[in-house]
Formats: sequence, C-alpha cells, structure tokens
Amino acid sequence: WLHVCSRDSVMQTQVWQVWTLELNVLMLCLFLSFAVHADMTVGAQNVVQAKMLNGEIAAMKRLLDLACDVTVELDGGLRIVEQVPRLMAMLTLDHHTRSTQGVTLQQFMPHEEDRSRFENLLQASGEDVETPGLEPGVLHATLRASGGTLLQVVIFYVRFSVLNSRGHYFVGIREFSDEPPARLMPSPSKQKSP
Repeated sequence: WLHVCSRDSVMQTQVWQVWTLELNVLMLCLFLSFAVHADMTVGAQNVVQAKMLNGEIAAMKRLLDLACDVTVELDGGLRIVEQVPRLMAMLTLDHHTRSTQGVTLQQFMPHEEDRSRFENLLQASGEDVETPGLEPGVLHATLRASGGTLLQVVIFYVRFSVLNSRGHYFVGIREFSDEPPARLMPSPSKQKSP
C-alpha cells in the first residue's frame, strides 16, 4: 500500500512539475508576444512619424522655393550641402571657377555683424529641446557678388533634423531693396487721345 501511495505521490509531483513548466512557458510566450507587439508598434509609429517629418521638410523647402530667389541647404556646420546654380547666378559666380558646395554662406557676407548675427540666429534655432528644429527665422543681410557688387537680401531660415547628424538648415535668400517699386505707366496705345 505504501508503495502505491508513493507512486501516486511521485506522479502527482511530476504532474505538478509539468504543469508548472507549462505555465512558465506560457508566461514566457505571453511576455515575448507583448514585447514583439510593442516593438512593432513603436517601429510602425517611427515609420509614420518619419514620413510625416519628410513631408513637412519637403513642404518647408517648397515654400522657401516659392517665396525666395534661391534656396540653399546647410549642414550642421553651416556649410552648403550641394552645388546651387541659382546661388551662383545670383552672385554672378562662374561655374567653372568656383563651387558653392562645402562653402559657408557667411563667406559671401562682407560685414562681420551680418556673419555673426547669421551664425548666432541659426545656432540658437536648434537649442530648444522642446521643439528640435522647425523654428523659423528671418534676417536682413548684405551679400557680396563677384566684382564687389553688394546685394541687400532677406534671409529666411528653418532648422530640420537629419538622422545621425547635427541639424540641417534650409535657407531662402531673396533680394531686397529699400527703393520703392517703379510705378507702372500705361502704355501709349492705351492712353486716350484728345
């Protein structure tokens, strides 16, 4: 009798161990499925946010293209990211002798106060942790074209983030004049004859 009770006790212990093992495996599977689900959800949210941000960046650039004579992208060191033929044309630079890629926009600013104000404003636009980037600004400055011609310009800027790098900037440049616009005179054919 004792032998039968002992065998039943051993079987109950083995059943209990199997049941405990199955429960632990079930808990582990549930934990892993929740972790994978959470990771996939975060990944999907990141993809959606990246697409939205890319759309916002494209919209900012397009708006600057519409409102300005020239739009330039600057890297975190305020250097021009790629060759900009419209900037070269504005500054009447010969495309065979000078490239704008890798050059700072400040190199075309003859006045020290313009250079330092430009640098300070752009660097300050990226310091707010609450809104990293997307902080637009505007300033007036003078650019020197080839031949020493001075151009009065309005510079619009906005900072945006690029993965794994310091913030980049879109800078829109528009010529500005204090002179009032010329009055439109009616053409001689539209004037009334006496």
